[in-house]
Amino acid sequence: MKILFTLIFILYSSIAQANCTIKMVFKYGDKFPLMHKSPDNRGIFKDLYTEAALRIGCELTITRLPKQRVHHGLKRGDFDFYPATSFSIERASYLTYIDNGLTTGELGISSIKLPDIPNLHQLREHPHVIWLMEANSSKSEMANLLGINIQKVNYLNLEKVKEFIDRRPQFNYFYIADKEVLDSFLANNAAKTLSDFGLKVHEECCGKLKPMYLGFSRFSAHMKEVDNSNYDSNKKTTADNQMISPKEGSIAFQFAKALHDMKNEGVTDSIYHYWYPVTR
Repeated sequence: MKILFTLIFILYSSIAQANCTIKMVFKYGDKFPLMHKSPDNRGIFKDLYTEAALRIGCELTITRLPKQRVHHGLKRGDFDFYPATSFSIERASYLTYIDNGLTTGELGISSIKLPDIPNLHQLREHPHVIWLMEANSSKSEMANLLGINIQKVNYLNLEKVKEFIDRRPQFNYFYIADKEVLDSFLANNAAKTLSDFGLKVHEECCGKLKPMYLGFSRFSAHMKEVDNSNYDSNKKTTADNQMISPKEGSIAFQFAKALHDMKNEGVTDSIYHYWYPVTR
């Protein structure tokens, strides 16, 4: 009888896993090569997360929404995760950060007339600085801390940033772009430098290369939380020093482990280099 119950439990678990769906949500806009503009979901994210989901017996679905609705859905647990997000204390109230195996970095973009900005604090030294960012950006916390004027737009890319700079040259517009967004812009425009477009890159302003994190909803049905035994309360809370982590055995934990394994096996790099148009 005990063996029978064990077999029934294993069969039930297998069926449940086979019916598992992991729901990714992403904004409408283009972030190629990570993801094309909606409704085209092709790109690194789709390939990366489809493989990770398959490894744990799940199916990946992708929903595209305006960015504000994306985060409302994650707060409610309507979706499981956002494929790449920067850390903020406010977002940590509803997201757990999981290393997805990719690396990223951020670069400052401005008009060519703005002097070099090796540190964001130096933005305060220049007149008429306006920090361009998308609505619901985590960077608003830093801008408010520094006392920098903010202009929020529903969607931004380098083409739109250039439009702002060209239309209102009396302002020092400043924007932070992921390195892959910059590289893709240059590749798509057959250019080697942004100065060809009257734009300037601030290489040192925003930190070095670092892991890219997905944001898994703490209210997802696939998330079970435990206190993070590696959390150091003497250090700042960050994506790599969180108070909570996915419970072992949960779908979120298995998904994180699959991504970790893919990185170690070189699968993540293979997916990245298949899509990535340039190497800097």
